Amino acid sequence: MGLTIDDLIAREEITDVIKRLARGTDRLDEAAMASCYHPDGYDDHNSFRGSGTEFARWVMDVLPHFEATMHLVGPPAIRIEDDVAHCDTYCVAHHIGPDTDLVIGLRYVDRFERRDGRWLIAKRVCAFDFTHTVAFDPTRSFEFGPDFTVGRRDRTDITYTGV
Repeated sequence: MGLTIDDLIAREEITDVIKRLARGTDRLDEAAMASCYHPDGYDDHNSFRGSGTEFARWVMDVLPHFEATMHLVGPPAIRIEDDVAHCDTYCVAHHIGPDTDLVIGLRYVDRFERRDGRWLIAKRVCAFDFTHTVAFDPTRSFEFGPDFTVGRRDRTDITYTGV
């Protein structure tokens, strides 16, 4: 049996939530992150366990010391059964410091639930596959010129201001 139009719409809605959470994390957008979870949603990042709202607050506490983060998420593998979806999404996350890049390979293993017509995370568990730190010489980096659009970790980023 093939996918229905409803299946395709559900998959796209779920994928949008996964991407919104990654973007919200990298932009340090607490509201965007929290909006990806049901009010009783739960996140298990191993070093953090709690509600989606508490997770968003935790990110705001632990990630700002990095100069930048970038969560590169792959297409999720999604299995839908009525109003529950199980997702497995690969991610490579970069955490840039003054002279290092902490690289983490992980998978987000999610249970999404459709409530009141909205697909949101009911439970997320991070499964870590690898980590390594790459040292680099910051004096050898390419320096962006004054006319470059440079990403920001707040609402002044082009994501929010538009083109």
